[in-house]
Amino acid sequence: MTHFSIACSKKYALSPFYKGNKPLACNAPLWGMTFRKAGSMRFRWNEANSTRDALLSEIASAASPALTPVPLELIHSTIVYDVSVPEDTFTMQGDGILTINKLLLPTVTVADCMPIFFYEEESGAFGLVHSGWKGTGIIKNALELARQNYGTRIENVCVALGPHIRSCCYIVDETRAAYFKNTFGESCIVAYDEDERAENTRARIQWNNSGEKLYSLSLERANLAVLEKIGVRDENIAITDDCTCCNDIFGSFRRESAGICEAEKWKHFTVQAAFCGWM
Repeated sequence: MTHFSIACSKKYALSPFYKGNKPLACNAPLWGMTFRKAGSMRFRWNEANSTRDALLSEIASAASPALTPVPLELIHSTIVYDVSVPEDTFTMQGDGILTINKLLLPTVTVADCMPIFFYEEESGAFGLVHSGWKGTGIIKNALELARQNYGTRIENVCVALGPHIRSCCYIVDETRAAYFKNTFGESCIVAYDEDERAENTRARIQWNNSGEKLYSLSLERANLAVLEKIGVRDENIAITDDCTCCNDIFGSFRRESAGICEAEKWKHFTVQAAFCGWM
């Protein structure tokens, strides 16, 4: 596996896929993600977001005038769409996009949840999924769909796990911890030690009055367990070590909405766009 951190030099970053622990530097799609300073990339079919539209248009046109962003309204599910033209996702809700059309730029939104990007050379299948805690395991659905529709060989798939809230800040209660332990294995859950992590107020702020036993949850380890089980090779996996909650170059639901009433939280965090395509 290849580990690295993303450098924030402008409003978004682009990164390559890795195969055999080496970057696919040419003749391959790239994946990317916007930063908090780019503004909110929130997307709903019934809402307008000119900031998002302008930036995605800039990103796409820098590669090709014909490259078209393909949006999807997220619902924290395991639903993945195979798309051929931009209109295939119109009015649709789900959390993943697969395609072989090089003129498309599949795009989802994230804010602490993990964006997972994928590409397979032989079939040409590529895309991404939004993997929140409710949707962990969606990458299996995406790659199975690619196998069924395009003959994608899972053992040759390149996968990148993008920036997300990491175990240092993702503190959960016993119910969620039990779900992940039973579904994805013990390695993704560790009992939370408040004495050792007393300085991490970002992680504790939402739980400081609960009185419950708490746990650190690793979305990385949960998704790696899924990838291992379906046959993705370690040497074809790239992992960003950035924590969206720790590092304020990223938008973060948990960091930015801490202390705000539940009904108003969605207004107070920066949604980012994650995208994948031939750029």
